Amino acid sequence: MAFLKQLFVTLLVLLGASVAYLTFDPSAARWILESDIPLTPAVRSAVVWLAPEAASPETKKVAERPGRERAGAGRGSNATPVVAGEVTTGSTRTRMRAIGTGDAARSIVVYPDNTTGIVAEIGVGSGEKVEEDDVLVRLERASEEIAVERARIALDAAEDKVTRFERLRKSNTLSAVEVDTIIRERDNARLDLRTAEIALGKRDIRAPIAGRVGIVSVDKGDLVGSQTVIATVDERERLKVIFYTPESFVQELTIGTPVQAVSTARPGKTYEGHISAIDSRLDETSRTLRTEATIDNSDDALRPGMSFTVTLSLEGEKYLSLDPIAVVWERTGPIVWKIIDGKAQKAPIRIVERNVDRVLVISDAIEAGDLVVVEGLQSVRAGGAVEIQGSDGPELSGAPTLPGSAVPTPSAENAPRARGRRSFLASEAVRSAAAAALPTGTPPPASKAESSAR
Repeated sequence: MAFLKQLFVTLLVLLGASVAYLTFDPSAARWILESDIPLTPAVRSAVVWLAPEAASPETKKVAERPGRERAGAGRGSNATPVVAGEVTTGSTRTRMRAIGTGDAARSIVVYPDNTTGIVAEIGVGSGEKVEEDDVLVRLERASEEIAVERARIALDAAEDKVTRFERLRKSNTLSAVEVDTIIRERDNARLDLRTAEIALGKRDIRAPIAGRVGIVSVDKGDLVGSQTVIATVDERERLKVIFYTPESFVQELTIGTPVQAVSTARPGKTYEGHISAIDSRLDETSRTLRTEATIDNSDDALRPGMSFTVTLSLEGEKYLSLDPIAVVWERTGPIVWKIIDGKAQKAPIRIVERNVDRVLVISDAIEAGDLVVVEGLQSVRAGGAVEIQGSDGPELSGAPTLPGSAVPTPSAENAPRARGRRSFLASEAVRSAAAAALPTGTPPPASKAESSAR
């Protein structure tokens, strides 16, 4: 007896809540009257009495429709409204980090060129910027200057002798063989002058490239030889970062792959660059591959020898890609609902990688271009008919909203994905609210999209 009393009280509370909801929300009453829910004329009259402003001429026509016709209209279609997404392809993304060491794009240690002498002049200071062929150090050069003058005098004498012998040859006083001998002497004198000039030029030790000079390790008066280090010239406008790649990533490395380098001394700034050189073989001890990346250093903030943390984003193999919310977990593993000819079919998958907005999978049951259910999964059954309300792409098939709803109706030609989803969720929410407000035993209302399909 107590159970029946409690049941009766519950029914009264539900009935009172339904009456209050219909009284204060005429749009819900209008939706009930315009839908194809099989209601008796008495119930329809009660709804019109509770919300008179909901009784439009159209709703009166629906109210006057015979009950058998209304009941038959509701059984014309069992399609479940869903939002579908297209299966695409995507690549795995692998992030590799390594510790690298900075080096100048070009760095040359300067030695005297097979010459010995005493430093007579220092042409640059430590750390200065030099251009190619600028004089770094000048050695004493008196002996070489004398040798050049002597060679020049010998060449002038040979030139005069050739001129005299050619005049004599024209008068048939000398033979052609004697004239040729004098010409060869003139050519040898010319070569001697070039040799003396080269020896004189080697007394000036010049910069082989443009860049920055390191610490000059000699001073005026020092005796230097061919093994004496004069200075180091670094081209620092670009910097090489040398790091070692594990063998598991070697096949994904290519020249030009973007890298990000962060200096240990300046952790707040990331330098963009690219791979500029890859070694031809791995180190047998560490099983790593020497790799070089080039970064910009036009502001001269970095120095060779600095340590860097190098990050690479490498593209791996290609797999099928779909929306993560399309994946459903069962006892046998993950599946998706594939739409074939308007019906849902289970398609088992194997997850390879999860990202923020996509999931990469392997499956023999789906392929790129297939449609899978993204929303409405809780109502989908194997082999059941589905009605696509919106697609996971730039265009949607028209998905009308419920009467009185504040959710806008997406365009049939060009409606965004987000609007299609909001329309679907809003219709589901209103259906749930209407089902909760109706008396116990009344079947849940169908969406307007279902009614139009019927």
